Amino acid sequence: MKKLSNRNKEGKRYFEGVRVYILNFGLFKKGAAMTLPGLGIFIGPYSTDNTDLLRHEFGHILQYREWGFIRFYWSIAPASLRSANRANRDSSFVHMDTWCEWSANRLSYHYFNKPLDWNMAAYPIRNKSSRPGAMPPFSSGVLSFKIH
Repeated sequence: MKKLSNRNKEGKRYFEGVRVYILNFGLFKKGAAMTLPGLGIFIGPYSTDNTDLLRHEFGHILQYREWGFIRFYWSIAPASLRSANRANRDSSFVHMDTWCEWSANRLSYHYFNKPLDWNMAAYPIRNKSSRPGAMPPFSSGVLSFKIH
């Protein structure tokens, strides 16, 4: 199982070669995380050993690699932020059922060679909803997602 790497000689942490920043404020203290490709993965102090969360956040890096800067920052990141905000306000809304989240999981699941310990309940790899917004606006369907 992939873990957050130990600190390098400069005291920096990495996951799959991506810089990981530990933030000890706001929702990060409650388990929130965020990924900004080009900068890194941002997690709270209690998430450093949460491989499931790190693999999910790395999935956002894979989205960026797959679909590029413009699609990530103009479509995926805003949809993810809207979904996270809604989930924080509405306990019946499931953030991970949003296309920008399950597609990150799907890419990561395949990147890590379909690990047997993947937490499908918390990090689903496919769309479970037929509601509007469940599929990416730039996709013709789940089969248009790259399968490794």
